[in-house]
Amino acid sequence: MRIATPAPAKRILFALAVIGVLGARATARASGPDDSVRLSEPFEITAAVKLSPMLGDKVASLAEIDPEHPLADPSASQTLSLFGREDLIASTSKDYQPKSCAPLLPALNVLDEIERRARQTSIVIINESHERSEHRGFIADVARRLRPLGYETLAIETLTNNPPGVPKQYLPTFLKQPDLPYLEDGDGFYISEAGFGRLGRQAKTLGYRLLPYEFNEEGGPRPDATWEQRIAAREEGQARILAEFLREHPGAKLLIHVGYSHAAEVPMADGAKWMAARLKEKTGIDPLTISQTSCRGGGDTMRLSMLPDNEMPGTFDLLVDHPLARFVRGRPVWRKLAGDRAVSIPPALRPTAGWRVIEARPEGEPVTSVPMDRVAIRPREDIALMLPPGVYRLRVIVVKHPERTPQKAAR
Repeated sequence: MRIATPAPAKRILFALAVIGVLGARATARASGPDDSVRLSEPFEITAAVKLSPMLGDKVASLAEIDPEHPLADPSASQTLSLFGREDLIASTSKDYQPKSCAPLLPALNVLDEIERRARQTSIVIINESHERSEHRGFIADVARRLRPLGYETLAIETLTNNPPGVPKQYLPTFLKQPDLPYLEDGDGFYISEAGFGRLGRQAKTLGYRLLPYEFNEEGGPRPDATWEQRIAAREEGQARILAEFLREHPGAKLLIHVGYSHAAEVPMADGAKWMAARLKEKTGIDPLTISQTSCRGGGDTMRLSMLPDNEMPGTFDLLVDHPLARFVRGRPVWRKLAGDRAVSIPPALRPTAGWRVIEARPEGEPVTSVPMDRVAIRPREDIALMLPPGVYRLRVIVVKHPERTPQKAAR
């Protein structure tokens, strides 16, 4: 289920932007003896940057977070995760705390078993925590394994889904220009997180069609509807959109990304039916449902686990149990294991006060693209960029923070 987002904060003004113009693929500025990542100087100071509304609202939310006490506001976790600072929330977010599940025996290779079971259906549904970028990296791995099996459409929960009849010029870029190799910040709420952007890049490289299916409120619940009624309307709307797509594309194989409980394929103990259960009813297709949120920290390596006792039998077909998250230089270790290099941010670009947002894009891409990495940093921090081999252009957003009273700053 999507986490409720706070109302957009007042738009923050940006004092300046610093853009690094990159040179040839020569000397590296990675943290180790690696010449595969290039961040070249000099850096050019430019005029104030106008951000897209989607990114601007997120940076405005970041500006409201006290850098000295980032978790004083409980709603800060989602914003910090979107800006690459999972290390700051791991000690308090429930999505990072251990949740014990018995291992599935005999032990099976996770991706091999997903591939085996995906051959027996045409719908695979996999969930994620909206605060863990590792889950998006794993979904990209699943997409890679399923593509040779004929899975050609990736439905992503967060993609903007406009009501029918919206003129083309107002559609998100991923629909207007599907051949672009990247997603843009305006394509969806969570898309701004770099891991989500990479999932989109991977899907496009593999030749997936990207399908939005978020309920767009057409014929939605009454204004006085209860929370349960609103949830039911959203689940029904999502399932209807996906079922209509399958009816219009006979024989299509569909990989569906969801958050949390949307992947539950049986009714809950209270009778609530989430999207997967409704889609199963509408299509008559038994989907392969995969949860990444039910179990965590069961071992030092990823494994499959048994359904915990507090979940209804049959809720999910497979449970992926990721190890507890680890961080080096403020960044998740899983990204290094996946092939990223830890790249030092030049000292001249680091803040002396407040937050700065450091973005790294492949040379030649516009600033509207979701960067390969986007991370918020504070004074006196040695935070690394995490990047695959390549040549990158940097943009630094210097955030003007609102005035804080001594009482608010001391929370």
